[in-house]
Amino acid sequence: MAATALLAAPAGAEEGGPAASAPVAEAGPAPRSAQLANGDRATLDAAGGLRVTGPDGAAPGSYRFSSVHGRTEVTPTADGPARGTATTVLGGGTEAPARTSRAAVANQRVKIDLVNANHFGGLIHVWNRRTWQYYDVKEEQWDDYGTVSLPPGDYLTIGLYANWQQDSHLLSKTFTVGAAPLTVTLDARLAKPTRIGVDDPSAVRQSADIWFTLPGGSIAGSVGGWGEQVYVTPLSLPGVTLSVHEVLGRKGSTGSRPTPYRYDLVHRFTNGVPANPVAQVRTADLTRTRTTVKVDGAGLTANLAVYPSLGESSGTFASGTVPAGAPFTHYLTPGITFERLLSRSGLQTNLPPLNGPKGQALPAEAFGQAPFTLNAGGRSASTWRRGTLVLQERQLAGPSGETGTDFHATHSYRVTAEGQELGRSGTLASHEQYSLPVNQHATYGIHHTLTRTGAQSRLSPRIETDWLLSSSMLGLYNTFALPVIEARVDVPGLDLRNRAAAGPASVTVSLANRQASYAATLTSVEYSTDDGATWRTAPLTAEGASGTATVDVPAGAGFVSLRISGQDNGGGTVRQTITRAFGGPAAQQPLRIGSVPVSGVTVNGGRPVVAPQPVEGTFPARFTVSSPSGVETAGVVLYHGAFDNPDGATAAPASCTRRVASPVHDCVAQLGFGTTGPGLDKLAGTWSVAVWAHSADRTAQFYGGVPGGVAVQRATSLTITATPQPLTRGKTLTVTGKLSGAAWEYGAPTGLAGQKVELQFRKAGPGTTWSTVGTGVTNATGTVTVKRAAWSDGGWRLRFAGTTAAAGSYSWVDNVDVR
Repeated sequence: MAATALLAAPAGAEEGGPAASAPVAEAGPAPRSAQLANGDRATLDAAGGLRVTGPDGAAPGSYRFSSVHGRTEVTPTADGPARGTATTVLGGGTEAPARTSRAAVANQRVKIDLVNANHFGGLIHVWNRRTWQYYDVKEEQWDDYGTVSLPPGDYLTIGLYANWQQDSHLLSKTFTVGAAPLTVTLDARLAKPTRIGVDDPSAVRQSADIWFTLPGGSIAGSVGGWGEQVYVTPLSLPGVTLSVHEVLGRKGSTGSRPTPYRYDLVHRFTNGVPANPVAQVRTADLTRTRTTVKVDGAGLTANLAVYPSLGESSGTFASGTVPAGAPFTHYLTPGITFERLLSRSGLQTNLPPLNGPKGQALPAEAFGQAPFTLNAGGRSASTWRRGTLVLQERQLAGPSGETGTDFHATHSYRVTAEGQELGRSGTLASHEQYSLPVNQHATYGIHHTLTRTGAQSRLSPRIETDWLLSSSMLGLYNTFALPVIEARVDVPGLDLRNRAAAGPASVTVSLANRQASYAATLTSVEYSTDDGATWRTAPLTAEGASGTATVDVPAGAGFVSLRISGQDNGGGTVRQTITRAFGGPAAQQPLRIGSVPVSGVTVNGGRPVVAPQPVEGTFPARFTVSSPSGVETAGVVLYHGAFDNPDGATAAPASCTRRVASPVHDCVAQLGFGTTGPGLDKLAGTWSVAVWAHSADRTAQFYGGVPGGVAVQRATSLTITATPQPLTRGKTLTVTGKLSGAAWEYGAPTGLAGQKVELQFRKAGPGTTWSTVGTGVTNATGTVTVKRAAWSDGGWRLRFAGTTAAAGSYSWVDNVDVR
């Protein structure tokens, strides 16, 4: 999981820390991009903005970053395939003057050495603390030191060390170079833990972002983690500031038991680092707001990334999970503007910033409300560029006011002139270009299909937009946003899972041409409750570009689709179809568009899944998809409870291989629960399966529940004690044991009550076998006692056969001598 996300890093500044996706500027040359060893991709734009994304839009791993003079280094910090891999460099950058200058006195070799910390591959940097010129340090990938050539003078070195599931270190030291080589030691034992504490004993760190600001505004460092401690070396140096951004949530929170509150706290230590770099705040003194994230898919949580605007030119977003489908309280340090990004699976949206006074509550807010529609999105919108039509429809918008991008979405386009096709194609979140004849009167048609995939695509899984515009609306030599009409749609009264009650529902629609000089008019609103098989016209009260339609939602409707039509005074028209725009009161049925049959689903080979798993532990889900054009994307959701309101879920994309000379594809997804299991003990038992699949030609989609569930069991353990020993032949042996189940919730394993346990005996000697000689039932603490007369030497053990919710287990063998 990613703890922080780099926002930007200007020349001469440096960042480091775990990373997630963050905004990247749209303007300028094509981005520079590199595939990392763990499968993630790092992209750097011309302005210095960096984004790290996981494969297929998944959450990225954790990283340290350094960006100095246009040279950006990205180093994975996670275990697994990324562990120990070389740093990836994006952009050559420019050398600082200090690196190429020739001093009158010869430079000296300086070794920066980390000691007393279990780290490797740190990022090390050096500045002249009088001029604040930067010097590049050559780090050794497999060691914990670096070397640099320096002229005589006074210097500051900062080392960033952060490895997966280990405490991070932001170490610093001042030193002086004279006429001889020098070794500078960064001793981790001298570093002190830094944090911001609150008067809430249940709050613990979810993530953190900690960095130095140097004179002149350069940023040095950015380290943090998911609960790991961050140690910083005390330092007294005028003009140097240590900033701490702390994200807190409730202790023991999991994906199935998300935190009911979040703290975003900021504190700045000036003129260096004090001996005890810990700050304390009172909850009553903080700004707070009540925030609700509505659910648009199977997920129970969302990821909220927050960046404090402190007047510096770069920084990071610190991330943490928040509940979806339930409100949470957000506490923030007063007087600071916090920028926010909200992510649900691949859908990332920008939320309005927050800033409030000390000890006061801001108005409640809600996000994630359906339906989502296309949005111009500034430079992400389609444009007309001097005779070339550039199509890029990346942005989505919801009625709550947030806008953003679904990185799991695919886009396809078809362009016509006077009804004749000029071209068609499809790309992943990119753009298409077409040259159009504009020296004669013509009507151009643009058909755009946005297809959303993955576990979070239950609503607006497909948005089809048909635009018509006249060549008179274009020009030969101008560049501007394409003059097409877009729609904003709101359905007030939807519940926390974006469902409408049976009966009349108001649908508010407003249209606007992306060129304000053209006035739009809303002409009709239609709706469908069978995924577009049939349509009904909704009664509409409209005036110009806006209006309210009344949709009669049947009690048996699982979803409602919308189709909106309009025109403008330049001759342009729009018709936008939003499949499954919002939910209805009935159980949600599978989505079927076209034909892409899914069958043969098995999870873990039909065997029960025993949790918790190790960090790398996964289990396969296999299924087949039939599609003559191929499979563009597919995946699996394993869920507990109802499909339309699960209380536990885990999902993963699938890899599909086509059979020879067959439309059938064999697909496999690797699912997992991580180290804590599903998160709540009550989720043990039968889990169900849902699958999504999309044909390669994008004409067919499927998403819904399928046969093929699996038992998810708590791991168990049994103890045994047999007394007395030794035992007189024929006397009673008392065997006591305790049956415990793995704790998916926070705390120690707990006793399992009311479970049948067998007592088994094997007589001493070769060729003997185990036989069941007695049974007992565990009490409220999981303890069981079974008594049995013993007639010969042998071994005794207890056996728990297991249930749907708990895995079977054996105790160890207790050998008893009989005299």
